[in-house]
Amino acid sequence: MRTGSSKGGTGRNAVRIAVSIQPALFCEVLCRQLEAEPSFALVGWAFNEDAIGKLLSKERPQVLVLGYEGLGPNGESTVGRLRRAAPATRILVLATRSGDETVERILRAGASGLVDKQLEFTVLMRAIQAVAAGEIWAKHRATSLALENLTGPFARASKAGLTKREQEIADACSQGLRNKEIASRLNISTKTVKGHLNNVFRKLQVDNRLALGLRNMERIQPEP
Repeated sequence: MRTGSSKGGTGRNAVRIAVSIQPALFCEVLCRQLEAEPSFALVGWAFNEDAIGKLLSKERPQVLVLGYEGLGPNGESTVGRLRRAAPATRILVLATRSGDETVERILRAGASGLVDKQLEFTVLMRAIQAVAAGEIWAKHRATSLALENLTGPFARASKAGLTKREQEIADACSQGLRNKEIASRLNISTKTVKGHLNNVFRKLQVDNRLALGLRNMERIQPEP
């Protein structure tokens, strides 16, 4: 499979982007459009999971624009693996299917949003900027479904498996507090907070940044 790289924008604030979209012709056209934008720096493209992983490890882009249909029947699993392998890179999915259930599954897998392929390039540009800034880009209803799954009866039942300290940290996390703020509130070190959070997200089977983003509802950017 081909991989490629490009410098794109060179400004200090340019968002570093990697792309993985099929078919190759569509990917090439999209990459050329992204390269033409001074606010973006295209660092490369790839067409299979191994090549994507290597690209993310080498270039450390802020955002990966990932084609949903090219992921096959286990697309959500691929999203989850890429997020775990490159936690600093946020994933924006580009898809022809953008129903609530699809978006909800994508968000729960660890993506930061989904853009319908039928929308204008300007919408994709706004979505990339939002995701790079740490926001979630999705329809309000789909986001609400994902949030409900994170905080609903299943999540509450799962929460029973947390220790008292993990419950305290999970509650603080759901309020949108950062690790440093949680540490200050509970009078523990940030390293200890991080360790407990890793346990919390493993037990609740949610992605760290996704959970924070979904629970910090005022930062959610809806699709038009």
